Amino acid sequence: MWNLLSAALLMTAVWPSKVVEAKQENRRNAPHNFGEILQRIHELRAQSEQEFPKHILTSSYHSSGLDIQMLAALLDRVKQLQAGSLDVNVSEICLNRTEHYLGGLMNRQYWALQMFDATAKLPSGIMDGKITLLGSYSECTRAKGYVQYNVTTGQSNATLVTDKFSGQYCLASIPIPWSNTTLTAQGQKIELRIGVCLPGGCNEQDAKGLVNTLLSVLRLNTTGVSSATCPRQDVPWSTGAIAVMCFVGFLVLLVAMGTVYDIYVQHAMTQFNTVQIRVPYETVNNSAGNTGEHALRVGEYAPIHDQAQYPTVVNKSLSPPSYRGTIHKIIIAFSMYTNGAKVLNTKQGSGALTCVNGIRFLSLSWVIWGHTYAFIVFFVDNLAPVYQDLTKRWTMQVLLQGTFSVDTFFVLSGLLVTYLTLREMKKGSGSFRINWGLYYFHRFWRLTPPYMLVLMVYAVTTKYWATGPLWPEQGAMDQFCNETWWTNLLYVNNFVQMDKMCMGWSWYLSNDMQFYVVSPLILIPLFWHIVAGGAMLLYFLLACLIYTGVMCSIHNFGPGLATQSDQLTYFDLVYIKPYARIGPYLMGMVVGYVLYLTECKPKMNKMIALGGWVVATACALAVVYGVYDVYQGHPLSNDVGAFYNTMSRTVWGACVGWVIYACCTGYGGFVNTLLSWGAFVPLGRLTYCAYLIHPIIMFVVYSVRERLIFVTDVSATYFFFGHMVMTYGCAFVVSMVFEAPMMGLEKAILNRDKSV
Repeated sequence: MWNLLSAALLMTAVWPSKVVEAKQENRRNAPHNFGEILQRIHELRAQSEQEFPKHILTSSYHSSGLDIQMLAALLDRVKQLQAGSLDVNVSEICLNRTEHYLGGLMNRQYWALQMFDATAKLPSGIMDGKITLLGSYSECTRAKGYVQYNVTTGQSNATLVTDKFSGQYCLASIPIPWSNTTLTAQGQKIELRIGVCLPGGCNEQDAKGLVNTLLSVLRLNTTGVSSATCPRQDVPWSTGAIAVMCFVGFLVLLVAMGTVYDIYVQHAMTQFNTVQIRVPYETVNNSAGNTGEHALRVGEYAPIHDQAQYPTVVNKSLSPPSYRGTIHKIIIAFSMYTNGAKVLNTKQGSGALTCVNGIRFLSLSWVIWGHTYAFIVFFVDNLAPVYQDLTKRWTMQVLLQGTFSVDTFFVLSGLLVTYLTLREMKKGSGSFRINWGLYYFHRFWRLTPPYMLVLMVYAVTTKYWATGPLWPEQGAMDQFCNETWWTNLLYVNNFVQMDKMCMGWSWYLSNDMQFYVVSPLILIPLFWHIVAGGAMLLYFLLACLIYTGVMCSIHNFGPGLATQSDQLTYFDLVYIKPYARIGPYLMGMVVGYVLYLTECKPKMNKMIALGGWVVATACALAVVYGVYDVYQGHPLSNDVGAFYNTMSRTVWGACVGWVIYACCTGYGGFVNTLLSWGAFVPLGRLTYCAYLIHPIIMFVVYSVRERLIFVTDVSATYFFFGHMVMTYGCAFVVSMVFEAPMMGLEKAILNRDKSV
């Protein structure tokens, strides 16, 4: 409707004299309701269908600098391409249709003007980072062009043939010729991207050749197209994608069947909780609870003619039928009724570390907040001012230092592994009573099924979810996942083919698994003797600090990921390597060991506790805000930067460890009250699935758009809360279908009611 209103207004601007002459007539024939207004607009559009593009769309390409002479020059180049006199690879069908497209522009044909209107034009705001010029994807795909030509069918017979085609949208990437420096973000080049509307039948190679030809006509030979993508609609599903969706559908069917069965069983058990039984007079007051020889079976009542002998009805609690078989447990493992109740239950046991769930949720919120800004970089309309503003505001240091949120998860992992494993070893009278095979299997089984299922859906099916100017034709890094998925399965993707990592955020899972694998080297000596265990832990810590310091000194890495000029090298050598990230995990192990020794009941002077809070808070603020001047153009020296990179993550882990220790031992105050809030319990249980899928949610939200995002604090906050709601909503579904059933299967098959 708004397009029609705009068309009417533009027509009024084109023919002002006609408007003046028609005033009297319009007043007499003025519409009296909204329906009549719409009808008039449709009539105006129909009347102006031929004149509107001539007056309005013609001015569009005149204002873009493309005049008749320029079109003629471009058409001449296309004919040279057809003749083969230019060394540019463009298909014959694309060249023929492009020739008629240019001819249609010169003749002011509506479909040609529509395709040109859908092509991006140079806008204002280039210096503010507006380097993605999308044009109009929808308008391009709606454009319907045609070419008519005669085909000779005999010696003298000729048939007029009409070649109809739709517009083909392509997005061409052109290196920015500002300097010799290559701009990158998240390992990808930041280039000028221009949307062009070409005739149907043109592919990516054709788009590169035609845009390069246009650049030469415009005398912009200093640069050229590096790549082009031409999204296509109605892409047929591959066999692999169909197989994946069938498998997911099978899991959903199992969940539905398990849920129905579970509800039936629960209903049956409820029927047996309390039943009414008619009993003789002499057995009503039997203190032993025995109904004697006249007792009736469950569900059986006395005949009507016996009412005089059995007039009394009493409520009797009976034992329900047993549903304890392995088959029953396997079916129940897929029940959303039972699994949902477990996940959403806010109660915690008396010995639970109640603050952990709150820390989990808040840490993942920090991750999602940081990724909201990080992943939006290729979809921003005002790139330069947004990120310049972020670095100058001290309040945004928490965002820029968001990578420490992952270190918080490492602390939690180290703490829980140590605390729970040592308790199990104590129950079993030593490390030799622990089944270390099950120790590793449980961790692998706990993490891998939902991880691999999410990866499978992500890698194989995302290309079919949508289409648009920003939607990648291969889906979400499909070409990487096809090659390197096995490194994710083996949790070695932080060592093998890092440049082709599938699910780039999964490096954290590999580190966490690798830390878990080596933990017994510390736990076993720590259980038998504190000195032996402490020496082993100190060995790992020193190795971590020395390696990080040496790498940062050699390569002159700045403090943190956001300040790196060579982010890929830093990411490869330091950021994702376990021997550079194990420090916070070791701090968690220290706290877990102390809680195990003291059974969470230490006695501590309140002044010492207050001092611990002051020191932990000061150190945490120093880690987050200590590099503020770096973002203001005052870089640290090489030695200071290396020291910060070496110590910051371990210090942060110690600070988080203190918070957990204080909260678990009664010195947390209002912090413990907040972190132990019951609402955080189910959210904490969903954190793993939420971490797996939150970048996919962002990928869909950002990539499905046809317009760039003008980022402000308000819009970013809106996106953040939207990501949070969508992530946890989808995480619940993933947990019910992928995660909870696998955990239930483990318990059913291995009879594991409790796990380390």
